[in-house]
Amino acid sequence: MKRNEFHELISIEKAEQILKSIIHGSTEVVPLDQAYRRILAEDVVAAIDVPSFDRADMDGYAVRAADTYTAREDAPVQLVIRGVVHAGYVPALSISAGVTAEIATGAMLPDGADAVVMVEYTEQAGASTRSASSTPPESGESAESSVLIRRAVHAGENVMRAGADIKQGHRVLSRGTQLGSREVGVLAAIGRHDVSVSSLSVGIVSTGTELVPTDEPLQAGQVHDVNSHTICAAVRECGASPVMYGIVSDDPEKTKETLEKAISQCDLVLTSGSTSAGSGDIMPHILKDHGEILAHGINIKPGKPMIIAKMEKPVIGLPGFPTSALSMFHYMVAPRIRDVLGYETVVKHRQAVLGTRVRSAGRHQLLPVALVRDCAFPVQRGSGAITTLASADGFIEIIPDIEIMEAGDRVEVVIFGEESVPDFVLAGTPAGIVDMLAGMMPFRVRGIHAGATASIDAVQNGIVDAACVPFHAERHSSLQGIRELSITRVTLHDNHEYMFVVLQDRMVQEQIGALLSRCVG
Repeated sequence: MKRNEFHELISIEKAEQILKSIIHGSTEVVPLDQAYRRILAEDVVAAIDVPSFDRADMDGYAVRAADTYTAREDAPVQLVIRGVVHAGYVPALSISAGVTAEIATGAMLPDGADAVVMVEYTEQAGASTRSASSTPPESGESAESSVLIRRAVHAGENVMRAGADIKQGHRVLSRGTQLGSREVGVLAAIGRHDVSVSSLSVGIVSTGTELVPTDEPLQAGQVHDVNSHTICAAVRECGASPVMYGIVSDDPEKTKETLEKAISQCDLVLTSGSTSAGSGDIMPHILKDHGEILAHGINIKPGKPMIIAKMEKPVIGLPGFPTSALSMFHYMVAPRIRDVLGYETVVKHRQAVLGTRVRSAGRHQLLPVALVRDCAFPVQRGSGAITTLASADGFIEIIPDIEIMEAGDRVEVVIFGEESVPDFVLAGTPAGIVDMLAGMMPFRVRGIHAGATASIDAVQNGIVDAACVPFHAERHSSLQGIRELSITRVTLHDNHEYMFVVLQDRMVQEQIGALLSRCVG
């Protein structure tokens, strides 16, 4: 076969323009159990509260908090046990003064109760209790007994209120989010059984007579097919759907037939091998005879022989060497796939510094954190909140010997998956206001839930772009003396006053006013 020639090596910029013009995706609705690693094509809004009822976060006793205020280890309060509340049942009893009920983690809080005393701080006395479920798992009743409460609780302690995790009508996931196990959990929690995702199917073809499948022994001169597997995995990492067509020997007719099959079933086809200028490299001839070559040869090492072509669908010929093929995929193809699917990625793990002080749990701990510009902010919404993990980029490991970690301490963050790159970072408190503002801003915003002091410090240190914190006259007065800060006082939808704080070199007052008016108007 005649030797190929690289008539013109195009620039990287030109290659990127061509790829952008020919690679396109679509959307499809998939069942939730098939949504893992897919990219959301819609904003997801909760149709229900999560949880939908006030529930116990611990095993223990449902009480009126006021009944426990005098309780101490050496002077316990004695309450009458009226029954047991099991998870999954509606309580048939109510809690009044001097009365309690056993309650399981996740069970509905009975009427009259406003807190739960952990079982570790109680001592039961007397006979066994009767069930208080609307449909008790066991029949029969026994005499009432009592329990000693050895620790006071406050109203709301060890209780998750209805809607405390997810509020009906709130956006819980944004378009462009890649769905991992945590995000799938959020979708399941709000009752979604299917979801709209961005779709891009990618056919993968390895060419070369020397290639054999990984489950076959090698003969002299043969190598295992590496590219099918590495490119398949890389396509999945981008959120697209790979379809493997196996190995094709250096036979023009067989190669053409495989390409036509892949083109009929996929949005994009990636080949590897047979793209160079040697006389045995058949891919340029096939693409020229049965399609259109848009570029053959890119001014980059190691991807010089890469081909960009069309045979009804886009076909990209990657180099045959696995390192070259994977390098060029990540450098040239992956960014376009992520762009089509509406998703951007950064590194999977890295060093960071703590953005705020952390007190450990007194034992070996994996603390979920949100990463912003090399700073790690703890994500803590309670052990019962699925959104804790959905809001986190990864976790830091805290050993038992450490009691307190200070802001500025260096930490190593283990990344859960891919980390999105925001246009704007907003820190503040409470979480609901931060989430509301983030959802209303006309660009990609990362909301970080941190205390007022930590949020304002993050602004001054250039870690975040702005802070929104509840207005306090004393704090407002002290900040006004800092010349580089711009402070706007605003009343938001909950009719409370907040301060919107930014560095003056990031935003001028007019821009802040325009942004906030768009959010609250």
